Amino acid sequence: MIFPKQRYQCIQCGKSCGQWRIWVEPGLVPTLREHPLALRLQVAGQPYLVEREGGWHHLGYDAQGRCFFLEGERRCGLHSSTGWLSKPRACRQFPFFLLETPEGTQVGLSFRCSAVQQNVGVDWEQHRSDLEQLVGTGSYRRVGFEAAAWGRSRLEWDDYLDWETSWREQLLLGRPLREIFFLHLVAHLGLQLAEPDFARLVRNWSVSALALLQTSLTLAEPGSDGDSIRYFEHVLERKWLWLGENLLGRMLLLLVGEQLYWSALASGHNAFDLVEGEWLGHREDLGPVEEGLANTLLQFLVF
Repeated sequence: MIFPKQRYQCIQCGKSCGQWRIWVEPGLVPTLREHPLALRLQVAGQPYLVEREGGWHHLGYDAQGRCFFLEGERRCGLHSSTGWLSKPRACRQFPFFLLETPEGTQVGLSFRCSAVQQNVGVDWEQHRSDLEQLVGTGSYRRVGFEAAAWGRSRLEWDDYLDWETSWREQLLLGRPLREIFFLHLVAHLGLQLAEPDFARLVRNWSVSALALLQTSLTLAEPGSDGDSIRYFEHVLERKWLWLGENLLGRMLLLLVGEQLYWSALASGHNAFDLVEGEWLGHREDLGPVEEGLANTLLQFLVF
């Protein structure tokens, strides 16, 4: 396994136990219904398990948005009474992202998690057995085994790794992603656009993103600080760019994410929650946006 630099150890914030719809794998549904806690909730008339169309189920939540299995001090009742394996797989996996790469299983972390945001954690050997259980009992996205779409051409994995190393090194020197990617696009794709015009284009896309997210934040210029460097370096490290249909479009989505980060920070919002939760890490409907951004930039390339 390829472990990240970030640290993680659950601090029982309860954030993931009520703000998302947690789907329950079909094989666990009968066991969950027979769990002593579930029987108690059923007697109390609390809908701890909700059935949807197609026979799928997700965990139910109370009026405060808390999972019915969440007990005092924000502890999972399933976990504390019968162990980690009694929880739905989605609960066991958060905040981990797992990908199969030619080098091995890449472990990534969601910055939606409070502990990851605070960089609170333990030695990764203490997570190994849980991660090996997840990897051994599930299938995960494979990246890097085939070339990825890169503009109108294809990009091989080894070349991408060299690029990623360079980008991360520049991030650690305090350079914003927009500057790093602009110079890269000029050098490797022949981008025929002046830097101010490229910046204006990214700002226009970011205004559209704010409208899509239905937030009243105002745009702020990208800067550089320890938290932003740590976050965006990890987005690259966990191979987020390879998860879309077009790596170029994905790069541009990431630049919008950088703009959103600084806009949230300047407005006093939790930048990680906005960018990771609503744009980069946990949103799966941006494929058309990704394609549209790539097609827009292709108009400024010379072949």
